Amino acid sequence: MNKIVLLIAMLLFAAFIMADAMPDFRLPDLNGKNVSLEDLLGKGPVMMDFWADYCKPCKDAMPVLNGLAEKYDSLTIVMVSIDAPKNQSKAKTYLKSKNYKFVNLFDCEKALAKKLGVGTPPHTFIMDKNGEIVYSHLGYTPGVEAEYEHHIRSLLGLETEAE
Repeated sequence: MNKIVLLIAMLLFAAFIMADAMPDFRLPDLNGKNVSLEDLLGKGPVMMDFWADYCKPCKDAMPVLNGLAEKYDSLTIVMVSIDAPKNQSKAKTYLKSKNYKFVNLFDCEKALAKKLGVGTPPHTFIMDKNGEIVYSHLGYTPGVEAEYEHHIRSLLGLETEAE
């Protein structure tokens, strides 16, 4: 019985998140320049992934997310570090050592993460070009990229079946 109640609660939460728009924000990028939600919208779908330097699944997901960014030119992938201020330099060093096609933002106070109910990374959101959240996923396991790609292709008006 408790499992059913938990499942219903999770589905209701997912429906609430997916029917909602991404809250407006201004977060610094790798160079300290503030980036707003508006700066990211309009080109196409936006995939936002909350991560932390200590999170192995987060780092395992990055090459997969980069592959999606390279495959779909109009897809913007935003990696939001929720590392504490004292750990931001490690996160920045890690990102600079890679050549990923991401917009890298830092939410060290976790203001945006809290608004979205992000507790444990990785937590991924997919938005349409207007900022409406159409998909939310907690965690990372190999193969979940097929689900990500399904939503991306749908937002791009392409066949929903992965190539």
